[in-house]
Amino acid sequence: MNKMFKSEKIIYIFYFLAILILSGSIYIYNEFENTGQDIKNLNLESNLEYIDKITSNMATLINNSTPEGIFKNLKDDTKLREELEKSLQILITKKYRYVYVVDKSENNKNFRFLLDGAKNTEDKSDFLESYVPINVKYWKEVYRTKKAVYYKDKHLKSLWLTYLKPILRDGKVEAIIAIDFSLKEQNLIASSLKKLIQTFILIALFSFAIFVIIIFFSYIDRKRISVLQLQTKEIQSFNKTLQEKVDSEVQKNREKDKAILQQSRLAQMGEMISMIAHQWRQPLTAISATSGNLTLKAKLDKLDNNTAVELGEKISGYSQHLSSTIDDFRDFFKPNKQIIDTTYTELVQSVLSIVADTLNTKNIKLKQDLQSETILSTYPNELKQVILNLIKNAEDILLEKEIENPVITIETQDNILRVKDNAGGVPPNIIEKIFDPYFSTKTKKDGTGLGLYMSKTIIQEHCGGELSVYNDKNGAVFEMKLPIN
Repeated sequence: MNKMFKSEKIIYIFYFLAILILSGSIYIYNEFENTGQDIKNLNLESNLEYIDKITSNMATLINNSTPEGIFKNLKDDTKLREELEKSLQILITKKYRYVYVVDKSENNKNFRFLLDGAKNTEDKSDFLESYVPINVKYWKEVYRTKKAVYYKDKHLKSLWLTYLKPILRDGKVEAIIAIDFSLKEQNLIASSLKKLIQTFILIALFSFAIFVIIIFFSYIDRKRISVLQLQTKEIQSFNKTLQEKVDSEVQKNREKDKAILQQSRLAQMGEMISMIAHQWRQPLTAISATSGNLTLKAKLDKLDNNTAVELGEKISGYSQHLSSTIDDFRDFFKPNKQIIDTTYTELVQSVLSIVADTLNTKNIKLKQDLQSETILSTYPNELKQVILNLIKNAEDILLEKEIENPVITIETQDNILRVKDNAGGVPPNIIEKIFDPYFSTKTKKDGTGLGLYMSKTIIQEHCGGELSVYNDKNGAVFEMKLPIN
C-alpha cells in the first residue's frame, strides 16, 4: 500500500514538472519574440550609425575638395572628379552596393550625377547625366528637411536599404550622397532568431513528451533497480580483480625489461672483453718479445745503455697503448645521464677507435662518408653503444654469410646516420621482427636477440629519435634519425 502511494506521488510530481516546463516555454517564447525584435532594431540602428559616419566623412571630404562649390569645381577639374570617385569606390563591398553623389539644379526638376563610385566602367554614369529616382519623395524630403533619410527599395524585395545623406553648404543642400546598404545580414538575423524560437518550441514539446514517457516507465524501472545494483556490485568486483591482474602484469613486464637490459649489457660487455683481448694481444706480445730481448742481452753482457733505453722506451710505449685502450673502454661504459652537445663525427670516431682493429683483422673494409656537422644535444655514451651494436651486427652477418670483399659503410648527413653492409639484406619475412626482443638471425653464433631491441629502445625512448631498417641493392641499411637542437 505504501509503495503504491509513493508511486502515485512520483507521478503527480512529474505531471507538475511537465506543466511547469510548458508554461515556462510559453513565457520564454514571448521573451524570445521581444528580444528578437530588439536585436533586429539594434542591428539596424548600429548599421545606420556606421553608414552615417561614412557618408559624413565623405561629405566633409567633398566639401573640403570643392571650396567654390561642388558642381563648379567638379565641372572645371576632371582629375579631382576622378580622385573623388576612386574614394567612393573604396566603400563598395558586398555590404554596400552603389555609392554616388547627385544634385538638382534650380531650373531643372530632374536630378543629375556629379560623382559615381561604380567600379565597372559599364555601370558608371557620366558627369551631369540625368537621374530620376524611383522614390522621388524621399529625395525631395532631404532637400526639405536637410536631414538624412533611408528607405527600403520595394522593387528589390527589401534586400537593400537606400540611405540618403545631404551635403550642406551655407545651410543649403548642395548635393546628396546616396549609398545602398544590404539587408541580407538583417534578414539572416531575423531568420536565425525565428528558427531558434521554433527549435526551442520543439525542444519544449519534446521535453514534455519525455516526461510523460518517463512517468509511464518509471514504475517498471524501479523494479529493475535492485537487479542493476546487484549487477553493479558484481562488475565492480570483477573490475577490481581485473585491475589487480593488470597491475601484476605491468610489474612483471617492468621486471622483464630490466632483465633484458641487464642481459644486453652483459652480452655487450662480453663483446668488449673480446675486443680488449684482441687489441691487447699484439702489444703484450711485443712487450714479451722486447722483455725477452732485454733479458737475453743482459745475460750475454751485451746490454749497453743505449740499447736499454731504446728497449725500455718501446716497453713504455706499448704500456701506454694498453692504458689508452683501457681508458677508451672505460669511457665507453661510463654511466652518464647528462645531455651533452656532440656530433655524429665525434661519436663514430670514438666507436671506431675500439672496433676498427677488429674489423681490419677480419678483412672487413670500413668506408666512412661523414658529412654531418649538425650539433646534437643527447646522451653520447648511449649513442656510442647503439652505433657499436649496429657495426657489430653488420660484422656478424658478413662473417656468417662468408661474403667476399665484405664492406661496412657509415654515412652521416644532417641529423641522420646510416650503417650499411653488403650482405644481401634482411629477408622480407623477418624484417618486421628484427627489433623484437630475443629475435636473432645469427645461426652460427649464439645471438641473444637483444642488441637491436635495446638499440631501438635507447634511440626512441631515451633520445627521442627514430631507428629503422630497410634494404638497398647491396644489403641492409640501419638508419638513425635524431632531433636537432
